[in-house]
Amino acid sequence: MNGNKMRTFLEIIYNCPFILLVIFTSLVFVLFFDGAKEHKDEQEVAVLRLSDEGAEEENSEKGNDIAEESGQKKDDSIENDFENEAEKKADSAQNAGARKEKEDEMTINKDRKTDHTDPGNTGKAGRVEKHTTEFVEYAPIETNSRYYSDAGKIALTTVHDYVLENESYFNDAAFLGDSRTLGISDYAGLAGADFFCDNGMTIYKLLEDDGVTYQRTGEKVDLKEILQEKHYGKIYIMLGMNELGYGDTPMYLKQYLKVIRQIKEWQPGVIIYVMANLHVSREKNNMETEFNNININDKNVASARLANGRDVFYLDCNPLFTDEEGYLQAELTFDGVHLYAQHYDKWRDFLFEHGVEREEVLQTEADGQGKGFEKMGGSDGGSASQ
Repeated sequence: MNGNKMRTFLEIIYNCPFILLVIFTSLVFVLFFDGAKEHKDEQEVAVLRLSDEGAEEENSEKGNDIAEESGQKKDDSIENDFENEAEKKADSAQNAGARKEKEDEMTINKDRKTDHTDPGNTGKAGRVEKHTTEFVEYAPIETNSRYYSDAGKIALTTVHDYVLENESYFNDAAFLGDSRTLGISDYAGLAGADFFCDNGMTIYKLLEDDGVTYQRTGEKVDLKEILQEKHYGKIYIMLGMNELGYGDTPMYLKQYLKVIRQIKEWQPGVIIYVMANLHVSREKNNMETEFNNININDKNVASARLANGRDVFYLDCNPLFTDEEGYLQAELTFDGVHLYAQHYDKWRDFLFEHGVEREEVLQTEADGQGKGFEKMGGSDGGSASQ
């Protein structure tokens, strides 16, 4: 009986070409739609980096009110699409080869869209040359970790015409981070800066209700409140070491993006420095766990993509402290992770050498964000005055 039903079904299929055409067309549509969506998701980080620049150009052409509304719509759209990208990458983390291909294509697209207009700053008023973070590629190795893959590239410090600064540059700066940032607080001699950092701090806990220690007083504070009450000219962020075994790299990047967006909303006109995580020594590098330099580099490459060369910059001090193979030099560290106190002066000098002066850009942004500054109500006193 079942055999007769099967023969009848096959006869209907063979005698009705229309049904075959419908089935074939449906399969083609599904394959094309998934491919197009994946291609769109691959470019979201590149689009994200350029979104602020696009909003700035639209602001100069159509007026501040129109630009503000358009920028908000664009930002909301990017956030929704980026969530899809993070979920897709999390589901396919084991496919290292495919992810490497996607990363390379995103980098190419990002470089194509980089704005190098008016390199001599002689064109439209208020326009300045914009740079990107550059990457050096290498042959990646295969990993079977669900937390990371080999990025196949190293992120370099964002290209920019940096200015040599001194300690006064940090009088309106805030540093947010973990135990490495604590080392800068204790030994780099930047007394004018505010430091909000803890051992074990992560990008996921930074803006949570549990708070973070304000090193000037030693007390826990709600960083959300601080960033809405005081205005900083520069904010340095260094987080990622304690996230090596928590979530995967796309998840880390998504949260980092969320934090930067929130800071920029609360701190109009601020310069954000995304600081690379320092590598560990050969002895501490453990490929049997997630605590290794490949994972650290994967997180660094991810966070470096958030730099736009305009108000977000990526700084990598690893070349100061690592050997030819990328390991933290054993003679510079007491535990394979943290520097001896006497070596933080190199880190301080590196920060001095990478100052960004943005008076012209700040003036352009202030014209379109006056309402934001008014809401802040100004901030006097302490090292957060401006």
